This record gives sequence, structure tokens and C-alpha cells, in this order.
Amino acid sequence: MSGILIIGAGGHAKVVADILFLQGETVLGYVDDDPSSWGTVRLGLPVLGKIDDFEQHSPGGLVMGIGDNAVRRSIVMRLGERAAGMWRSAIHPRATVAASVQLGVGAVILAHAVVNPDSIIGDHVIINTGATVDHDCRIGSFCHVAPGVHLAGGTKLGEGVFVGVGASAIPGRVIGHWAIVGAGAVVINNIPDHVTAIGIPARWDDPQAKRNR
Repeated sequence: MSGILIIGAGGHAKVVADILFLQGETVLGYVDDDPSSWGTVRLGLPVLGKIDDFEQHSPGGLVMGIGDNAVRRSIVMRLGERAAGMWRSAIHPRATVAASVQLGVGAVILAHAVVNPDSIIGDHVIINTGATVDHDCRIGSFCHVAPGVHLAGGTKLGEGVFVGVGASAIPGRVIGHWAIVGAGAVVINNIPDHVTAIGIPARWDDPQAKRNR
């Protein structure tokens, strides 16, 4: 019987499995590159083997169950055309996603998350438990908005941004590609690409200044 195959078999994959159960989907199991996981069972589902062999299980769709942004991207790139058209989203029935939201492929939105009108969510984005994304936000592909994050209206996240647990951003801030915002940080200024910003207000080291020292 055709069903959904979850990529990854760690803790986040179990959360994805639970969402798919609640959506009434048939779930075949997991595939993972850790050989020690093969043959084990998570939430009643088997870990069937390695990721590159996903086609052997004849899935009707794929959902990413990996929390790490860079790993998610590398797997999507690796599977390429073999997986094109197979990626599915998993949206918890107790999440709120406005009708006008543009949702990319492979998005995972967890319980009690809220995504408000006219926001754009890129491919393979995670909006985690209880996070809020207000109106007109732009969330780039492969971002992870962690539990309890609050992004005010018009916030923009570049590709691959990780926003840590309980962090927040005031309206209209821009967080650059592959930046990290630490847990509990408050973003009141735009954040450049590839930096780690922590604290209240969020601050980061200037890579250019370091190169000039």
C-alpha cells in the first residue's frame, strides 16, 4: 500500500509521524542514514533503511523529519529529481494557517503554531510548537522557527535561518541567510548573513571587523 515515507528517524521525525497520523495519512515508516537505527521501531513505525534507497519502498510521498537546516537542504539536493514532486507538507490540525499564506513544498507546522495572513513560507521550513509568524512575513527555504518564537509582522528570514526557542523579532526586521538567532534573543536590528546573534537586544560579532584585526 502506498503511503508517506519520513526522511530521518530522530526526535523530530517522531513529531512528524504524529502529525501525519492526526492528518489520517498512511505512513510507511522512516529512512535514515544511521545504520544503528535500521530495524528499530519508533511510534509503531519501522526504520526501513538508508535514505538513498527510499524508492525501494514505493512511497506515495515524502516528508522531511530532520530538524537541522543544513542537513535538510543537503538531503533535498542529494535526492534531486528522484524526489521531485514527492515532497509533502505536514500541518498539525491544531496549527492555524491563514488561507492567504503561500506555503512552499515540504513545510512542517507543529501544534499551536500560527501563521497569519499574506505570509510566505518557503520550501522545507519548520514552524515549531507554539511559534507565531505574523502577517506579511517572508520565511526563506530551509528555515527553522523553534518552539515559542514570535516573529512580528513583516519580518523576513533568509534561506536557512535558525531562530532559537523563545526568541522574538520586532516588525519589519530582516535576518540574513543562514544566520542563527539564539534562544530568548530579541531582534530589534537587521541581522546580516552567516552570523550568530544572541542576547537582548540581539548582538553578533562582525566578521568583516574580525578579518581586519
